[in-house]
Order: sequence, then structure tokens, then C-alpha cells
Amino acid sequence: MFIYKSNFDASLKAKHYLPKYWGAWFSIALLYLFTYVPIKIRDRFARFIGTRIYHTKLLAKRKKIAYTNLSLCFPEYTDQQKEELMQESVVAVAQIALSIGEIAFRSIAFFEKRINFIGEHYIKEAEAQDKAIIFLSAHFYGVDFAATAAISARNYPLTGMFKDYNNPVFNWFTTKYRKRFGWSTGKGMLYHRSEGFKPIIKALREKTHFYYLPDEDHGRENSIFVPFFATQKATLTITRRVAKLGRACVIPIYTSYNEKTSQIDVICHAPLQNFPTNDEVDDTQKINEALEKLINENITQYMWTLKFLKTRPDEGENIYS
Repeated sequence: MFIYKSNFDASLKAKHYLPKYWGAWFSIALLYLFTYVPIKIRDRFARFIGTRIYHTKLLAKRKKIAYTNLSLCFPEYTDQQKEELMQESVVAVAQIALSIGEIAFRSIAFFEKRINFIGEHYIKEAEAQDKAIIFLSAHFYGVDFAATAAISARNYPLTGMFKDYNNPVFNWFTTKYRKRFGWSTGKGMLYHRSEGFKPIIKALREKTHFYYLPDEDHGRENSIFVPFFATQKATLTITRRVAKLGRACVIPIYTSYNEKTSQIDVICHAPLQNFPTNDEVDDTQKINEALEKLINENITQYMWTLKFLKTRPDEGENIYS
């Protein structure tokens, strides 16, 4: 049995109840309250808020980054198309943000109705073949729902990585809700990404699955350039090595909020075939192709505001200036 103890301390201390942290506690209290507001009413309120926020200066910097990314990935998009896409994206952010407390406060029975989980049979088939799984995902707004409310809540053993916030109260809150269902399996752990992949590989070998988002830009040193939509992206090659060393299959997984059905759509695609191989470039390209298919499920709910194209083939190019 494998339980990895993270070296990152996300526990609460007495000082975290001082007035400087009351804003964080107030936010958590609001999340709790919104959790019990009827979903349709909450969604309409979130759409109202998201629409209003979109037209303020508050998002000017993030919108500029998003338009740059969209222009490179989809050069055929008109300004109007990009504008409409980002408006819906901000609405989705608001709807998911007001729903996030569900992961911390609602029951497994609640998620049985809330989560529309498609393709779960791919997980069952992999486990029946005694395979560990790397769940390959991207930075979708509802990503925590897939890992926690869909996978962990169904007692699949899962290990994941996290990046800490500047606020220790939020570190405590997010790590706590991300682990709340995982203890029932007796396997897995949430750990800080600075701790490396060694514990992940060990966990995979003991059939504890791994939820991984490799779409951020981590610089030139550990990446190679392969196509991503209509541009070139500096892409990490680590996925293939972890899959090989951990003896794991790779299942792409997508998450988005479905306002029409009031559900979180979590969709597993078929496992990558013939992966990994001995060809680093081909394997890395397969990863990007899989991510493209995930993003195309619902382009509006990908985090286009991230600087994931910062590292360019031309070292002197600065697209976000």
C-alpha cells in the first residue's frame, strides 16, 4: 500500500485566524452558502456577474493574453468570434467558481447526479488489465470536479500535483477538498509539484493513478517544439517517461460545465495507442493532439488566459508584450 506524505505543509496555524486572513475565510463561507442555492438560480446569477465583469478593466490584461493565444491557435477566427468565445468563457468561470464549494461540502450521492461521467468504462478496462492510468488533462475551469468529484468519489485511487497559492488559508482549503474522497482507497496523495515525479512513478507502479496537466509552458530546457493547433508550442516530454517508468496507460480526460443540463461533463477519451514509443518527438506530438481533442470538446472552457505559448521557437520573440 502506498501513501505518500507530502513535504508541503498546508495545515492551518493559529495565525491563520488573524484579521489579515478574514477575507479568505469570508470567501469560503460564501462558497458554502452558494453550494445550497438552487443551481439554476445560481447559474443565472453567475451569468449576470460574468457578463458584467467581462466589460470592466479588471480583465483587460487577461483578455489581451487570451486574444493572443486564440490568434495563434485559430488564425481564422474573427475578432467577433474571439470576443464571443471569451465572453462565454468568463461566464463559465463565474458559474464554476460559485459551484466549487460543492467539492468541499456536498456528498457523493450529490455528485452522482451532478457529474455526467462518460467513458468510465475505459478506466474499468484498464484496471481489469491491472494497469495504472495517467489521466491526461488540460487547464479547464472545472478540472477539480473531474479529479475529485468524478474519479476519487468513485473510489479510484488517485495521486495528483498542486501549485500553492499565496494565501495559506486557500492552500488548506483546496488541498483538503481535493483529498476528501481519496482516503477511502488507502492509496495516493496530493503533493506539491516542486517535489518531482519520483513519488508519482512509485505510486503508478502500485496501481495508484495519476491526474496530470502538462499544458503549461515550463520553458525551453525541458521541452521540445511540436505543433499545437495552428502554432508551435514548447511541450514537456515528461509524460512519455512517466508512462514508461510507471508502466501506465494514458487516458485523456475532459471537463466542462454544462449550463443547459446543470451538470459537470467529465468525458474520458480512449487510451492513447502505441504510447510511449522510442520516438520522443512523435510521442510528444501525440500528447498535443490528445490535448487538442480535449479542448475542442468545448473551446470556451479552456484557460486561454494562461501564458502557455510564452516560450517561442524564436528566442527573441515576446508575444505577450
